Amino acid sequence: MPGHKQNIILEGIYPPLPTFFDAREELDLATYQQHIANLVGTGIAGYVVMGTNGEAVHLTTDERTQVIKAARDVVVPLAGYLLPRQDALSGGQVSRGDALIIAGCGEQSTRATLANCQRAAQAGADAALVLPPSYYKSQMDQRALVTHYRAIADNSPLPIVIYNMPASAAGLDLDAATICILAEHPNILAVKDSAGNMAKLAQIVVQAPADFRVFAGNAGYLLPALSVGAVGAVAALANIFPHQVCRVQELFTAGRLAEARTLQAGLVAANNAVTTNYGVPGLKAALELTAGQNGLLKADCGHLRSPLQPLTEQEREKLLGILKSVPQLEER
Repeated sequence: MPGHKQNIILEGIYPPLPTFFDAREELDLATYQQHIANLVGTGIAGYVVMGTNGEAVHLTTDERTQVIKAARDVVVPLAGYLLPRQDALSGGQVSRGDALIIAGCGEQSTRATLANCQRAAQAGADAALVLPPSYYKSQMDQRALVTHYRAIADNSPLPIVIYNMPASAAGLDLDAATICILAEHPNILAVKDSAGNMAKLAQIVVQAPADFRVFAGNAGYLLPALSVGAVGAVAALANIFPHQVCRVQELFTAGRLAEARTLQAGLVAANNAVTTNYGVPGLKAALELTAGQNGLLKADCGHLRSPLQPLTEQEREKLLGILKSVPQLEER
């Protein structure tokens, strides 16, 4: 375990990548790698693989390894982790050919989570995203959760990003006090918080060590999160509109708050559609309706693994209208 925290988790926007399947529900790694390639140069800081949007719970252990390796094969490892990113609005040049890979590794037991961390490291991931165990939710008090995360952080070959997402953890919501205790660990570098509680995010920013990084878990409240001290987001919408999501943060950093507010407002409906309203089926349908129609991905790139079901035609038509309402950015 390192004695001093060196935070490799760069500020910025991380799209949580969907895992692509063919019509037989087998892995479609070629489309997966093409999607990653399409995101290069859009301003993102890295990729989250095997998260909620990656349908990790539907994959075997071997498939999870294949997906991480497939991402690593097309993502150049980031050299010089500690170099500060430069703001595109101030004329800085940011290399977008290299990026971090953060891999979802959370399981219901500490032992299984740690095994996933070890496999993810071998497959080429840079950090592990760990959702809290929730099957025995009534027993997951602060003592159990702190013990769980510390044991993983003590032994993981990868640094840890806490993943707080009540919707994927039976409603379990890590409180600020617990997150701040964990933030003291030198191998726990950041939190992705999808609860949407700005007061809690502000409390973590103030009370956690200065080198601990806080990320919003949703593009719908990116600007509010930045305003209380978050340094970016893991945002599903960035799979579809990466330029727009990254631009909100660029505008905020440049102090152009009126423009940032306008753009943020223009993203809310689309963000809700591919997260809260339609979930993973909505995200994949949105990719078919955008990248699939534009020839950047194959037209039927949105296959799901059962029991998830595709959107109805009526839902797709409604989603298309929402996607068309997203503000387009002028060429820069």
